[in-house]
Amino acid sequence: MITPKKSLNTQAKEQITRVAFYDRNRVTRDTPLSAIELQNSSFRQLLKDHPEWSSVGIYRDLDIIGELPGARPEYDRLVSDCQKGLIDLIVVKNVSKLSGNMLDLVEKVSSFHSMQPAVNLYFLHEDIDTRKSNYLSPFEYMYNLMKESEEKSIIAKKSINTRYSPGKYSSTALKKKFKMQRKRKTRGRK
Repeated sequence: MITPKKSLNTQAKEQITRVAFYDRNRVTRDTPLSAIELQNSSFRQLLKDHPEWSSVGIYRDLDIIGELPGARPEYDRLVSDCQKGLIDLIVVKNVSKLSGNMLDLVEKVSSFHSMQPAVNLYFLHEDIDTRKSNYLSPFEYMYNLMKESEEKSIIAKKSINTRYSPGKYSSTALKKKFKMQRKRKTRGRK
């Protein structure tokens, strides 16, 4: 079960915070409903642990594996309700539930923050709370890791392309080379 970190208690106890839970699940047609119910119960437990919260609801998009990913109607409804001023805080299990792309994630968080009134987000697993003044630091760190990984990938691809450029390393030349090495080794054993 998901347990909230202490940073969730940063707001005054007397102020009621209208909380929405957003979840996106990749499921098959045979995924048992108990898996989704387990997540619902963890959200209900969070509400019990935070009496200063009032639930607006659970917004859940289902991506069915094997089908093309489509629109995210529940996310769109969440954004609409935020624009209407119905939500103060969105709780998300982890960053990847909101977006799998770091640039897109930062844009989404910024758009929620720029709404009037501003809507905050809390990512449970990463313990990122946008109500804190330094909330962008973890995103910047993750973004830098992602960029570093992309740069290493580009360097590796360039290296492979250079080594396999015409005339240097063809697959047939490599096969002949390894075959010759094996012959030399087996001759030495006799």
